[in-house]
Amino acid sequence: NILLFIFLAGSLKAEMLYSPADSTVVSDTLKSRFEIRQLPHIKTDSETETVFEGPGLAPQNVRVVFNDFFKQYLAIKDALVYNDSYSAVRNTVKLLDDMRSKSADIEILSKDDIWIFFMSNYDNIRKKAESATFIAEQRFLFNEITSGLKTFIKQYGLFDKTIYLMQNASDSVSVNAEWLSDKRDEKNPYLGLMKDTSFVKVKEVWKFK
Repeated sequence: NILLFIFLAGSLKAEMLYSPADSTVVSDTLKSRFEIRQLPHIKTDSETETVFEGPGLAPQNVRVVFNDFFKQYLAIKDALVYNDSYSAVRNTVKLLDDMRSKSADIEILSKDDIWIFFMSNYDNIRKKAESATFIAEQRFLFNEITSGLKTFIKQYGLFDKTIYLMQNASDSVSVNAEWLSDKRDEKNPYLGLMKDTSFVKVKEVWKFK
């Protein structure tokens, strides 16, 4: 499973790059240097707030491109909330196409091993996305995309944006059901619910300067 391998590798990379600390400057051979502040959020004990700032963030033009990727990712999420199988496929393919076309001239990505591997397997990944005709398949693929996008966003950043790492706490979903959102809401893309007051919770808040 090429796509799963890419995003699992990305998740391992993120674990190496980030560990909880009150004030940490992370620096390693993977070209990432982030000043990170983690503060407990006032809403719940289990929710953390992370501020990404400092010279380790990617240049603004790169982060603006990742803003675009994130916006398209939200379109996939919303399609799954509405159980719209057609739009889920269409928006996933568009995200993949955007990731290839809009990153072509970004030098920093041309030196990223995981990004290079992703691009070299682009055709196979796109075919997998197009062939995911059932909503359950699309939700599994969305979970993989979430894992990968989390890694890239943590590594390169977004521009002037606050986002939320959401979690589905229901035992009915077998995967690690997380997703990213631009707002606090109760939409659940894994269960196809507009207002899930039982299982949706904010796990982390990420603030990008």
